[in-house]
Amino acid sequence: MGTARTIALNDTFTMPIDAVTQTFAIVGKRGRGKSSTAKVLVEEMVGAGQQVIVLDTVGAWWGLRSSLDGASPGLPVVVFGGRHGDVPLEDTAGAVIARTLMKHRVPAVIDLSEFRKAGQRRFATAFIEELYHSNREPLHVVFDEADEFAPQTPLPDSRALLGAMEDFVRRGRLRGLGATLVSQRPAVIHKDVLSQAEVLITMGLTSPRDVSAINEWIKLHADDEEAKEVRRSLASLPVGTAWVWSPEWLETLQKVAIRRIRTFDSSATPKVGADVVTPTARAEIDLGALGEEIAATIQRKADDDPKALRTRIATLEKQLSESAKSSPAEPKARIVEVPARMSEQDRDDLATRLTELEGVVQTIQSISEGMFRTLESVRAAATTAGATSAPSVRAKIAPAPRTTEGARRAHTPGRGTASAAPAAPGPQRERPASGSQASDSLTLSKAQRAIASALATHGTLSQRQLGLHTGYAHKSGSFSNALSGLRTRGLIEGSGAAITLTPVGFDALDAAGGYEPLPTGPALVEWWLSRLPKAQAAMLSALLDAYPDPLSVEQLGAATGYAAGSGSFSNARSKLNVAELIHGSRDALYAADELGQAVLS
Repeated sequence: MGTARTIALNDTFTMPIDAVTQTFAIVGKRGRGKSSTAKVLVEEMVGAGQQVIVLDTVGAWWGLRSSLDGASPGLPVVVFGGRHGDVPLEDTAGAVIARTLMKHRVPAVIDLSEFRKAGQRRFATAFIEELYHSNREPLHVVFDEADEFAPQTPLPDSRALLGAMEDFVRRGRLRGLGATLVSQRPAVIHKDVLSQAEVLITMGLTSPRDVSAINEWIKLHADDEEAKEVRRSLASLPVGTAWVWSPEWLETLQKVAIRRIRTFDSSATPKVGADVVTPTARAEIDLGALGEEIAATIQRKADDDPKALRTRIATLEKQLSESAKSSPAEPKARIVEVPARMSEQDRDDLATRLTELEGVVQTIQSISEGMFRTLESVRAAATTAGATSAPSVRAKIAPAPRTTEGARRAHTPGRGTASAAPAAPGPQRERPASGSQASDSLTLSKAQRAIASALATHGTLSQRQLGLHTGYAHKSGSFSNALSGLRTRGLIEGSGAAITLTPVGFDALDAAGGYEPLPTGPALVEWWLSRLPKAQAAMLSALLDAYPDPLSVEQLGAATGYAAGSGSFSNARSKLNVAELIHGSRDALYAADELGQAVLS
């Protein structure tokens, strides 16, 4: 990859090596080349001997280790986590990984794609904060899907991460830190973060909201006269071509055809009918040089491997069985002589054996607890079925206990009992007697049934999404009480951004007569408009007509015929905000993206 002291986007456009500590924003619609442009930057910086770390939320960067055709080595980057990782990753290890990479100064890809959203945020917050407080040498971090790290409208559990990002991009340069923010949707990156970019690299954009976000950057950094040419051409820019704009640092505005990447394109969309290319060569790396922390992480992963644990448990069970067969009916106490003084090696061996046995005991306890919970679920289901007919009970208890994943396969989203066939009349749908165990665990209130139905239909949802799919304001007391009741009885698991229906929850939904899933797409829009009070429906309808553009409060009042300053108008707008059917500020109100996209589809 060479040892050049410049960063080249093509044969003629180069930047000083100081690019490592600058902040770039690379934006563009999907398929226009923004990821390839970011990879060119990484190839150039690593090729120039600089340290680059990529925070990858989608698992698309591991190909840096191989050449473009996959037949030769690529860049010597360490891949943490994901399906192609050299080192396993834990979502609590953000600070540890940051310290290790600062100490050993190797380029790395940190693949967060196997974590849930909460785990990604937990890791990234600790990682970014540690870099900001401790780093003092040139280091560049690429934030792919940057809106995940710095959302314009953060959820409560995203605010710490947003604060860390603001510190990083605003004051990180003094600590040797540079950044590249990559996103399809500049409109959803927090403005206080996007505005810090010294270099804007914009590929093709068509959404008015995204173009508006670019205008905000222009107002801070450039002359609007220069921006006219850029705005006119954004929709028609060829794939791989970008406007590179740096009014202060590079003092340039140029249209640049970005060179092709030289490493394997692991982010390419698979083509129908084409063979999947798998790299056969990867750059060599020395994991041992990363120190004891990484070695301990790898060892922990090996110790926690389910296959290895099952093998150890089987071996112990066999030993116990053989011991029982060979022991007399009334075993005598055996005296074990322990030397008064043990060698250091003996102590280490004993400590290792004790640790292994403790791990096995904990595993067996965990398995036992899981089996107990499953047994309780089956008993509750059998009790409920007992109020119907004997064949129904046999059908309920004959199969092996279901895991959560099994329950999801058995209850495919969109295939609820109520939508598959009408509930049979008569005693088949009778509920257990009041006060019974089954009644306590399986009966559902109206709100609880709506929540369970939404989860059965759509899988894992956030609390906000549940509100959207149930018709309840997700911040209301009744909704919170219903959610709490479901969680207390084990019918749902998770919280915040990831809530899932448990096997017992599916059973409760079946006992309640199945579920009728809410509509999706345009039908969901009609569902909401037909149920909202008149003023709220008029406001939502007006914002949907304007989508993806916003309306100010005054424009919304004029569009609906309501006085924007009246109390009734404010109350209606507030209720739509609480339900998150709309969002934004007084000067720019938007319809919820899920509904807006449904209207545009």
